[in-house]
Amino acid sequence: MCCCVLEPPRRSLPLARDRLPHARHELPYHVRPYDLAARCTILSPMTTVAFALVIASAISHATWNFLLKRSNEKSAFLWSLGAVSFAVFLLPAVVSTYIDGISARGAMFGAVSALLHGVYGLALCRGYQLGDLSAVYPIARGMGPALIPIAAVLLLDERASLAAGFGIAMVVLGIYAINIQARSLRGLTQPLRDLNRPAIRVAFLTGALITAYSLWDKAALDHLSPLTLNQFAITGWLLVLAPLAIRSSALPVRSEWRERRGSMLAAGVLAPLGYVLVLAALTTSRISYIAPAREVGIVLGAVLGVLFLGEGYGAWRILGSILILGGVLTLGLAP
Repeated sequence: MCCCVLEPPRRSLPLARDRLPHARHELPYHVRPYDLAARCTILSPMTTVAFALVIASAISHATWNFLLKRSNEKSAFLWSLGAVSFAVFLLPAVVSTYIDGISARGAMFGAVSALLHGVYGLALCRGYQLGDLSAVYPIARGMGPALIPIAAVLLLDERASLAAGFGIAMVVLGIYAINIQARSLRGLTQPLRDLNRPAIRVAFLTGALITAYSLWDKAALDHLSPLTLNQFAITGWLLVLAPLAIRSSALPVRSEWRERRGSMLAAGVLAPLGYVLVLAALTTSRISYIAPAREVGIVLGAVLGVLFLGEGYGAWRILGSILILGGVLTLGLAP
């Protein structure tokens, strides 16, 4: 747990040069709460609150992906739910920005985040056009647990314990098991052969973009509140997806809105809510713990697919789900 207490200056306090050698950074008296939390994350593996936030985020994420899977026009549905998200979270984001303010550096971080999220949405749509949701989604989401902890250690000077590493390995192994199609040698190695498929290549690209925006948004939290940063991400999503969703006319958008208005409204709330919960968790815990734990959404997505959409390979996906749950529990208990 990160414990940083701010007190007003006192004359009796020693000068900065007389303080202990480990006190290398002085915190200003007027500092925003999420700034302070973001700067203290290196001391916190995963708090109980962060763990609960990540599980809630996974439920939200799996649910809106389930609703997306049931739609006919995927790009139109994604763009429309983004429009709903933008409208729903606009006022809270404006209030948050007004209260906390925004610097030129914060605006720069937000603009880059918007670009990354927009390209991610484009890659996600392309992946779903080329392949099945049950194949593209697990690989795209599974890239994070493999890449983010490595990048976090190398770039953010974070450290993951041995138990956390074991939990991450279980998550990755579970994601692999979800993609196995049979108990034969050919079925067991099917995920490796799928690497040559265009859909799988796009899925890896999507996973790399997830890694990129996760690391970037982690740094952006030093300058922006979670609500403001999320609004930047939604804006980028809308701008980049607009040409794909509308194309030559707005007919696909009108069709999805007419046939699945309730699903679109629900997904429009759940999608940004899930990410805001993750951003809130990132202000208190390490990204190398938060990002893999969030992938419990893959388990929920697999269960929804098997039970409600009639997708095959249910036994392997349940096994993979158990492995991922074990990895998530290990991460939650890791020091």
